[in-house]
Amino acid sequence: MRNTGIRKIIVLGKNGLVLLGLVSVMFFSGCVENEVSAAEVENKLSAAEEIDTSFLLINSAESRIVSIRQDIESGTYTTAKTSLKASKIDFEEALKILNDTSSDYEEENQEIERYKTLAESGLDRVSSLESLLIAMEHFDKSFAYMYSEEFNLSKKELDKTNEALNDSAVSLNSAKEKVFTIDPNSVPVEQKSSIILLQDDLETSETMHVEVRKMINGMYPCMDGYECLSKGIEYGDVEKWDKAADEFEKASNKFSESQKILEKLKDSEYSEVSVGAIEMCGLLMKMQKDLPHFEAGCRYMEKGRYSQAQKEFNKLSGF
Repeated sequence: MRNTGIRKIIVLGKNGLVLLGLVSVMFFSGCVENEVSAAEVENKLSAAEEIDTSFLLINSAESRIVSIRQDIESGTYTTAKTSLKASKIDFEEALKILNDTSSDYEEENQEIERYKTLAESGLDRVSSLESLLIAMEHFDKSFAYMYSEEFNLSKKELDKTNEALNDSAVSLNSAKEKVFTIDPNSVPVEQKSSIILLQDDLETSETMHVEVRKMINGMYPCMDGYECLSKGIEYGDVEKWDKAADEFEKASNKFSESQKILEKLKDSEYSEVSVGAIEMCGLLMKMQKDLPHFEAGCRYMEKGRYSQAQKEFNKLSGF
């Protein structure tokens, strides 16, 4: 079984776990212009320089995050981790500046608060992606252990995958709560659509997180099924036909259990989830089609009815 399809599913959201493809320059309008006299300017404290610097840092952080989804899908986790560390530094530096900044202009103060919210939510998004990378690493290890037939270790890695996904969801929810404190109607008109898009994407990612965790849970009985299948083959190799048949029967039941969980996700409104569920269910159906013939053939072999056993084995698809 390949895990590349599942990898693409775990990279959540139409634009990644968070709004990876959104160009952050859409968020920010730069310095606030005020029609005031020269005398008024001399007597008022402006934060234009600090706002501009914060904008550059946040924009830099966002630009790095854009490539994260591709890195995760391709399995180049080291590159993704490096980008995340750099983005985290930029968000933190922007937040330091903004926390020490004040202005005599109300418009600038509003910009400062909005930038702080975006920087803080950016840190949450980085944390969410860091946990996602950990989840992907454990998920890959789970399949590696399954292929080497170390099934207990495989399931332990699935446990760690789930744990990391839960951590990722917590950070994602924190980012969502912060971003939703921004009223799209309160921002400059050129920023309104971007804020709405970010909020919608975070909601989508949150929903997809739930569905992906359901999919991972559906992998547990699948792993059990592969373990039973492996045992059945081993028993067959040493002609312990009754035990082989029992294991093939259990494998079929486990695959059926996994399919029932995944079937519910085939109609997901998110193609990233539905396509993966459809592919997995197709694989499980093929396995279940063959397993009854394995079982029946072994039971005939146990009874010495070799011609009938051979007929059952001839029905195997060779999948």
